[in-house]
Amino acid sequence: MVINLVLVLAGCFNYVPTDFTTVPVGEDIRLIVSRERVPDLSELTLQDDPAPVLEGTLERREDASLIVRIPVGRRAEGFHSVALGQAIHVPPDAIISAELRVLDGFKTAGIIAGTIAGGVTLLLLGMDAISDQAPLPQPDPPDFRMRLISIPIG
Repeated sequence: MVINLVLVLAGCFNYVPTDFTTVPVGEDIRLIVSRERVPDLSELTLQDDPAPVLEGTLERREDASLIVRIPVGRRAEGFHSVALGQAIHVPPDAIISAELRVLDGFKTAGIIAGTIAGGVTLLLLGMDAISDQAPLPQPDPPDFRMRLISIPIG
């Protein structure tokens, strides 16, 4: 149930074009970069696209580059899982375009309204099904037969 909720809420986000110099540290971004200008891409298993797309979190800024943490997998430790990421140095002149991940209020409101409507519908259908069941049997009426008392003679 929780996994479904997470997957549904993940669809409540959009990427909007932005100037990468104004993106705050810690925000999720998507960068289209020039492969030749980013030497760290060889560490990732990306397709051989001449302009790869990097999706991750802006970790910090350094003098000559942005440091973006790209998720590469998850490691399970019992019931707890830890996200594994690779820090990639991206020079500003290698960025073809940048997009910022933002919450889409319209999609989020629609999903919340749909979830509430679905829950209310299920509740009403359940209540209707319970009320359509056969009535519970009533206790038997008291027995009003006369009891004859027999008296032994003799």
